[in-house]
Amino acid sequence: MSTALFINGVFESNLAEIEKTQQRFPGKPCYLQPYASERIKFLAENAPTPEQPITLYLSLTDSLPYVSYRAKIVGWRDKRALASDKAALAHLNQHIKDYQPSEKDIYLTIGDGKPCVNLITVVDVKRLETQIPVSCFIKTSDGKPLSSNRSRSGGWSPVQEQFEWLGTSTQLVKDNVDASLLDEVEGSLSDSAAAREGRLAAASKLPESIQVISRAFRRNADVIAAVLIRSNGTCEECHSPAPFLRATDNSPYLEVHHRKLLSAGGEDTVANAIALCPNCHRKLHFGKGSTQSGN
Repeated sequence: MSTALFINGVFESNLAEIEKTQQRFPGKPCYLQPYASERIKFLAENAPTPEQPITLYLSLTDSLPYVSYRAKIVGWRDKRALASDKAALAHLNQHIKDYQPSEKDIYLTIGDGKPCVNLITVVDVKRLETQIPVSCFIKTSDGKPLSSNRSRSGGWSPVQEQFEWLGTSTQLVKDNVDASLLDEVEGSLSDSAAAREGRLAAASKLPESIQVISRAFRRNADVIAAVLIRSNGTCEECHSPAPFLRATDNSPYLEVHHRKLLSAGGEDTVANAIALCPNCHRKLHFGKGSTQSGN
């Protein structure tokens, strides 16, 4: 998985101005100037380029717990070197005047006189349709989610790059999506063939993309492993061998199900779990007389 960069707390007015500029001039590089007086080591060591960009996620000063913008980093430089490169500084300031006037100039220090080190070149700056909680992003340093308890701007962290579709689609609750589909299927089954064929003829062949919100449980991997070992490749409901082998490791494919569901207060323990073939698993969830749903 590729490594991206998260920056915490950027003024939305700056990002909105860049987005507007890049809509008018597609591909136009623009600049971000984090206030930090230390260099972003990840960018200094990985040298982003237009050919090898790094994905950037940004939270806003007024909504720190959420990622609201995404961009591509195509360049980075240490601004301390610009103090002695008057021609480069003049060129950059002309760009700011032409395309990012609210920034005013390339500033080399911040209010307290400390150096402002990082100049980040970005393209494809876009505001996400739906904000993403920062806890959805995993730090590469320790494999843990970013903390959502944020009260101050500033700081950054290398994170695992997320899916491109994240934040770009309508967001709905999964249980509502599933229930709505079941109702629509029942309605279609009870409708006339002519009405159904008419809708099919007019329907788009490509489905609408959505994001879903659902509740899940952090399951204990040792419980899953212990139950699979106990089953020895045999479904503990119908007592038949696993129907096929996993492509990843050639092990028998069985699914671990909780006798009392976690969503109903069941314990995540070996005693409360059973290894099932996919058919028995679906039967326990959806078979006639079943009242179960969830894990």
